Amino acid sequence: MQLSKVPRNKFGQESVIVDEDFVTKSLKAVLGLVLLCSLTAALAQQFPLWERLLQYYGGKSDETPVPSMKMGSHMQMSMKGKPQPGDQQHAQQIVAAARRVVAHYSDVNTALADGYKPFHPTGKMGEEVHYTSSRYHRLEQQRVDYEHPGSILYKRTPEGMKPVGVMYTAPQDSTPQQLDGVAPLSIATWHRHVDFCGGPRNLPLEEQFGPHAQFGPQGRIHTEEACKEAGGLWIPVVFGWMTHVYPNAKSANEVWPGMDMHMDANIDEEEMKK
Repeated sequence: MQLSKVPRNKFGQESVIVDEDFVTKSLKAVLGLVLLCSLTAALAQQFPLWERLLQYYGGKSDETPVPSMKMGSHMQMSMKGKPQPGDQQHAQQIVAAARRVVAHYSDVNTALADGYKPFHPTGKMGEEVHYTSSRYHRLEQQRVDYEHPGSILYKRTPEGMKPVGVMYTAPQDSTPQQLDGVAPLSIATWHRHVDFCGGPRNLPLEEQFGPHAQFGPQGRIHTEEACKEAGGLWIPVVFGWMTHVYPNAKSANEVWPGMDMHMDANIDEEEMKK
């Protein structure tokens, strides 16, 4: 604080004059800092789920060297690659391994005991639920183990949860060569979850999740500009590349689902063409 000395008063005490302009500026600075900290804390709490997703599983861009196209349901799908020698044999080995996994985990309790946990089940009959192992998923980012996939796909039936497939994953910054090494691009279709808008925490759940929501991975918002206008948090990409294998399906197209794989899109075909 800047002070100016003046002569002593009649009591022999030294008087001081406070620089009021300096005090005003100091108070403004302190108040500004408090406001900034408060605003930062508020923003950190505004999108708790989506911020955690971005921090641990998200990326700053959906750009990728993998030849791909975006679908209307916030999905980025790899394009079919040129068949290479050994692709068919590699694919058959993967399917055989997936079949062993499905047989081993025929009882969902076996999967639960091995650390697999259901990822946001709805309880609806016929739904497909990803049972994911955080341990196997972490290992999968370094080297895939076909006998221990990151996720097992279960279908809810009247008789209980039935294993129908597996999901293998790869890092979100993978190259075409890296994906091809895990599951041939000429046969498998890889996908990522991209371009969706996370909603503020104070919104009702029906606006945050589901096929009729404005926000979330199935929401109506598809661009960063629209997300900002709606007051949401833009998420360019979350999680890594994924590919599904259904080893006991009737046809090859169902074993390795491609662009026609089931996705809960909330816009019609005409809207997707725009």
